[in-house]
Amino acid sequence: MDKKLLDEYLVKLKRGDNEAFDEIYHLTKRGVFSLTLSIVKNPYAAEDIMQDTYLKIKEKILYYKDGTNGYAWILTIARNLSLNYLNKNKKVDVLDTSEHEYLMASTDKNFVKDDMPIFKIAKQHLNDFELQVVVLYAVYGYKHREIAELLHKPLGSVLWTYNNSIKKLQKILKKEGKDEA
Repeated sequence: MDKKLLDEYLVKLKRGDNEAFDEIYHLTKRGVFSLTLSIVKNPYAAEDIMQDTYLKIKEKILYYKDGTNGYAWILTIARNLSLNYLNKNKKVDVLDTSEHEYLMASTDKNFVKDDMPIFKIAKQHLNDFELQVVVLYAVYGYKHREIAELLHKPLGSVLWTYNNSIKKLQKILKKEGKDEA
C-alpha cells in the first residue's frame, strides 16, 4: 500500500473532500479487517468494529497530523476499538470459519482458513499475542516494525515473539511428523 497516497487522501478528507474517504477505505479495508479479526476473533464483531473505525476516522480527521503515518493512525483506531470491544464483552469468541465461508474467498489468498493444518496447530499452541504476530507477519505481510506500532509493543519484543513462535511451531511440526511415521 502506498502510504504517501493514503496521506494525500487523508489530507483531502481533512479539507472536506468526501470522495477521498472512498479511496481511504479501499486502501485500508483489508488491513483494518485483518487487525480487528485477529484481535476479536469474531467476523461479525470485526465487521462492526471496521465500520466504527471508518466512522471514527471521519469524526477525528481534524486530529490527523499531515505527513505522519496515516496507516498506523487508522490501524491504531481499529486496534483501540477492538480492545474496547473485548473489554466490554469480557470474552473472546472463537472464529469458526466453516460458518463464515464468505470471508474466505478462494480468490483472496490473504485470509487464513481454520481448516489449514498449520493454522490449527498455531491456534492450539500459541498464545493470542504470538498468534497475532505470526498471522500479521506471515499471512498479511506486515513488517515487524509495523506490527510493533500496531500492537504498541517494542520492536525487539515483536521480533523475539515471532522467532520463538516459529521455532515452537517447527518443533511441533517435526514432532508430529515423527509421530505419524
